Formats: sequence, C-alpha cells, structure tokens
Amino acid sequence: MDHHQQDVEGDVLLLDHLPAAVTVGCDAVAFSTTKPFLGCKSIPPGVHLVWIAPSAMHSSRSGHWFVTQRPAFPGEPARIHVRVWDQSTEALVNPPSEDSQATLAQRLPAISAKLPPYHLQFSAAAKTQAVDLPVFMDRESVWDNLTYAIDSGVLEAVTGKPAPDWGVSTSDRVSGEIQPPAEAELYSEASRRLRFTFPADIKLFNPESTGSERTQQALDPTAWVLRTLGDPAGPRRLDHLVGELQFAFLTGMHLGNFSCLEQWWFIVNRIIFRSYELAVSSPALSQSLIRTFHAQIVYNEQFLEGDVFDMMPENTKLLQKSLTTYRSRLMEKLQSLDDSNRTPDHLLLQDTFSALEAWLAQHLGWDLSSDYVRSGTVMLEDGELVEAELSDFEDEDERGEFAATVVELDEQGRPTDMVSWNDT
Repeated sequence: MDHHQQDVEGDVLLLDHLPAAVTVGCDAVAFSTTKPFLGCKSIPPGVHLVWIAPSAMHSSRSGHWFVTQRPAFPGEPARIHVRVWDQSTEALVNPPSEDSQATLAQRLPAISAKLPPYHLQFSAAAKTQAVDLPVFMDRESVWDNLTYAIDSGVLEAVTGKPAPDWGVSTSDRVSGEIQPPAEAELYSEASRRLRFTFPADIKLFNPESTGSERTQQALDPTAWVLRTLGDPAGPRRLDHLVGELQFAFLTGMHLGNFSCLEQWWFIVNRIIFRSYELAVSSPALSQSLIRTFHAQIVYNEQFLEGDVFDMMPENTKLLQKSLTTYRSRLMEKLQSLDDSNRTPDHLLLQDTFSALEAWLAQHLGWDLSSDYVRSGTVMLEDGELVEAELSDFEDEDERGEFAATVVELDEQGRPTDMVSWNDT
C-alpha cells in the first residue's frame, strides 16, 4: 500500500537499495547513475513507468507501472510510492511488509531535498534533443499522449494483479504468443504472463458465425472486436484496446520485451488497420487508436535509441501494405456517409489519418496513395470461394479455417491447379 506525506506537493517515488551504477528510466527519461538514485518528487497525475537496468552489459530490465491521482482537495498530502531493488533477483519489488514500507515513507522529510522534481528530469532530457513533434504533441505532453488510456483497470487486466503489484520485466511473456517449443520451455516458469484481450493466437471472428457474416468477419474483424470489447458481462471499455496498445508498446520498447512488441504489431496490423468498418460505427475509437499509433512512431523516432521498424522488418513491410489498403477503404467509408450520418468524430478521424499519412511520407518516404486494388477469387480453407481484393490477404498468416489462399479458376469455375483426369 502507498502512503501519504503532508510536507511534499505532488506524488513521490522512493527507490530503495539501488546500486550506485545502474540505468534508471522514468517515463520518457533514462539516465545512468554514479551513486544510488533515491527517486523523484512532484510527479504529475497519470500513469508512470519506472525501470532499472543493472548495467549496460545486462540485457534484462525490471520495471514497475504505477498510477498517480489528482488531489481530491487543495493541499491533499502527497502519495508516496515505494519500490525496493532486490539484489538477489535484480528486480524492483514491493517492500516485504507494511512495516518496512511505512519505515521507508518516514524517511521522506530527511531526503526530500535530495529528490529531483519529475519535470526537471524530463525537461533536461528533452532539451538535449532537436525534436520534431506533430501538432497534437509538445515536450510536456509526450508521455500523456502515450499513456492517456492506461488506467488501473488496464494494468490489472494485463498483469493479472491488483495495485500496486504491476511489475514488468524483459522476460515476461504474453499469453497466446506463438513461440518455438524450446523457447516456451525456457520461459515457462521464470516469467510472468501478460494477458491481452486479443492474443496473437486468437481468431478475430465469432466462432458461431456462418455464411456471409463469417466471410465478412474474416475480411474485417470490426464486428467481433466491438462485440468483445463491449461485452456487458466484461470489465472492459471500448478504449481499453487503446490502453493495451499503449501498454504493449511502452513495455516492449523500454523493457526490451519482444513478446510485448509482437503483441503491439498484432494489434496494429491485424486489428487497427484491418477494422475498416470501425471508422463508420465507432469513429472516436478509430481516431484514438490511430492518434496513439502516430504518437508512438514519433516517440520511436525522436526519443528512443532502438527502432521498432528495424527490429521487425517483416511486420514493417506488412504495415505499409495494410496502411495503403486502409487509406483507400477509409476514404470509401467516409465518402459514403451522407450529411445525416456524418459526425464531427468522422471528420476528426479523417484529419487524424491525414496527419499520420503526411508524417509517414515526410519521415519514412511512404506513399500510401498507391493503387492497390486487384480483385480476384479467394478460397478459404473450408473450400468457400469469395470475391475479394487480393491485397487483403497478402502476407497474411491466418490460421485454422480462415487460412486464405489465392486460386485461379478455369472457364468452368474450377481451380486450375487441380489434377485434370481428362489430360491423362
């Protein structure tokens, strides 16, 4: 449990038993220490991520998510978040007991002057970089744009733990991820399991659907996504998916967790930029997802040492194709709306995607206006033939009954690659 302190404004993070020489990350800031880092104060309301790398040669990182609240009334005591470095496991953990945590909190008055303010840390790091930010972001709002949809509900659902046990590490795995048997055995016991609403091994359609409904969901998972997110019996909100997108990206990039990065790519390529009908039925959700993606790739370029596009080039190639298809479909969907159905959210969505498109053209040289339409006949694994745009299935790895293959038909409507007994 976290504690309150009367003498300090803004939340406080105390880190105990940190070694002298480590790398510390707090939100968008990372720095190396030469003496034990005690923490920071005046932390603004929101969700935050602190992580520790024991050394530059050490590939494993340990982190902790925590939430700070707005004061309920002027002068409300600061909330103190205490984490302890466990030298034996090289991990950030909660204090072993309520008594020890209370003891740590009592040290605050004596060390308060030694704690740097949160904004001082962030501003010092940002000013060392020549940042080029889109209009909806500035230096002070970078982290907010990356985390605004993460809350205690998202953290509890993904980690499976109540507050404040929201620890993460490089070795954590995502439930449902596809990994080689040897790797699965290696990480089976030594790591936590993170749980997302749409794991990578799930099919994005209603298993009870049939006929045209099933085919439509195979091409566009919007209906199934909305049904899953909006289940009255479930705890999730529609923007829970935005929070999961943000969690997966930041945990993946800051902790070096490739399992989370694979989950991020799955959400981006398989859900966001394939859910075409979402632009019509839930434009606010589409806009939030696309703007979050935009903020993430800006952060990737401007603030991070690694590059998510270079790490997984095959996913990057698929993304470029997905975006090209999505742009065309989005234009078709929005242009088909008449004045009575077009809302300010639809217009905002159009502007949001246009801003993303312009950024991709300027910074990555991607041209999303390329002609992509190539109609053809697609055979689903169960033998059903459907007319579709072939680009919808390029580089897909759909599994199960919806694995797609492209076939050519002869004049009688039969696949040309079938054996012909008339030729023998």
